[in-house]
Amino acid sequence: MLERARKLQPGDYFANLLLGIDLLRTGKFSEALPPLKLAARARPTEEIPEDYLGEAEASLGRYAQAAEAYQQAVRRGHGSEQALEAWAGFSLERFRQIGEGLRASNAGVAAIRRLQTAAAQPPATLVCGGSIPVLERSLTEKLSGQSSAATQVNTAYELSICYALAAGKAATDLQSNAQDQAALDRLLGDVLLRLKGDAKSAAGEYSKAIALRPGDPALLERLAEAELKEGNTDAARQSALAALAIDPHQREALRTLASLAMSNRDYDGALPWLRRLTVETPSEPAAEVQLGTALAETGSEAEALQHLAPALAGGYPDEKGALHALEARVLRQLGREKEAAKAAAEARRLSNAFQEHQNSSNHGPNAN
Repeated sequence: MLERARKLQPGDYFANLLLGIDLLRTGKFSEALPPLKLAARARPTEEIPEDYLGEAEASLGRYAQAAEAYQQAVRRGHGSEQALEAWAGFSLERFRQIGEGLRASNAGVAAIRRLQTAAAQPPATLVCGGSIPVLERSLTEKLSGQSSAATQVNTAYELSICYALAAGKAATDLQSNAQDQAALDRLLGDVLLRLKGDAKSAAGEYSKAIALRPGDPALLERLAEAELKEGNTDAARQSALAALAIDPHQREALRTLASLAMSNRDYDGALPWLRRLTVETPSEPAAEVQLGTALAETGSEAEALQHLAPALAGGYPDEKGALHALEARVLRQLGREKEAAKAAAEARRLSNAFQEHQNSSNHGPNAN
């Protein structure tokens, strides 16, 4: 119906906006971009298309463009509640994603410790060293292998500081004049979970928001994530399932259920959630690697290789060589001995480099 409406009036603001939202909500992220961009051009002072554009770009892994769209929404909306909530939510999610990437290496873990130390300092002492979209583009270039791992970690650290400051400022602005208490409770929960690492307090904020807005799938999936990090696995499972029963496209709920199954080595149980997660997050290599791992463990070697190989070839972190060893095992089971030997050699090289680094760290001047 929306397509028909747009054909009748190709430049109509509402036809394009609603079509873009519908495509976005049904997982057609690339297709959602053109109508949302047209809606944004049709009303250059309206913030709503930019919010949805930011969500679509982020879903495609185009984080620099997503940041630009969210910042444009804040400008257009003159700091409106909706625009600030969307910008803060994106900033906190990127903070989480970057942190997950940093955990894949020793240098990254050291950067996370620096971030934890910085988080304990007064916000006024922290400084964002550049434009977030510019830093995002720089990080993308570094991830593609155009600079050293150390430079990549430093950029990720700077970007994390910028996102933390942006989220904190948005939360402060919202607290001063928030009309939607449930949205504010959700944002406070996000700050506690993403920035402070306080899962128990975050779960309390999410529960308060759910009491005001029962049946909100986004709140339920956030509660599930907090419960999982708190170690309350049964409650996390129930909250995630409740979120998906209302909206089957809730990515964090899918991630929570997949994590629960993988941590219990229930690879058969993880597969349905991981398959759906890779559809919902087409630009997320971590989900592809998890799916490849589960497939390898359930005897689907050929399909496992289709998910593992592109991620590893694209530079997915494998500091200890475990993923290359898994790839070698899969290749060997498929009878591709030459490729298996090459993957095994890379696994040994990575493992040896990791051990050497560990030994030097343990015996160096700062070992104690």
